[in-house]
Amino acid sequence: MATAAKEGKANRFFYLVLMFMLISFLGWCMETVYFLINWHDLTDRGFLSLPFCTIYGCSILAIYLIIGTPKGGRLKNLFERAKGLSAGPKVFANIGLYCLYFVFAALIPTIAEFFTALFFDKVFGVVLWDYSYHTFHLYGYICLEMTIVWGIVITAAMSVVWPLFEKLVRLIPPRAARRIAIFLIALLAADFALNFSYLCVKGRHLVLY
Repeated sequence: MATAAKEGKANRFFYLVLMFMLISFLGWCMETVYFLINWHDLTDRGFLSLPFCTIYGCSILAIYLIIGTPKGGRLKNLFERAKGLSAGPKVFANIGLYCLYFVFAALIPTIAEFFTALFFDKVFGVVLWDYSYHTFHLYGYICLEMTIVWGIVITAAMSVVWPLFEKLVRLIPPRAARRIAIFLIALLAADFALNFSYLCVKGRHLVLY
């Protein structure tokens, strides 16, 4: 029983790694397309050389581990209790619960953005992004507009996209998932080590294009 439980936890870890990688890749795609459309510039997004924006993966994974999905996580019991209400109160209760989830979905990535930008700016003098062109911003690290966008997009994504991706990832056999996850972890670690070393030597971010 203990061995099976350990194996189950290990498998869950590797599946979460795959979800992290998938979301980081999709985040990189979104960032690249956004800059291409708005500024007609194919910009090397993020700190890594590989097509991963890990702040997306870290933020979504943190939200999943802290609060889960809207109706399948820590708010599940409240959503279940709301089902017993009459039509009017039921609607207001569901709206309130989604608003509560929105707060977590907005704050967690905003906090991650702030400290990531602060660290690279103050320690290495590298500006990974700059929101100073927005009206309401804090040192250019975070801004109100993006905080709201984070909340809306992540609430919607965790309601619909995460469960779908989780089902698709779970179709990968556990042994294959473990091997793929370990390979991607090693690849990401090598990429980070390369870019960190380049930053320490050159004093700037390694830009490939």
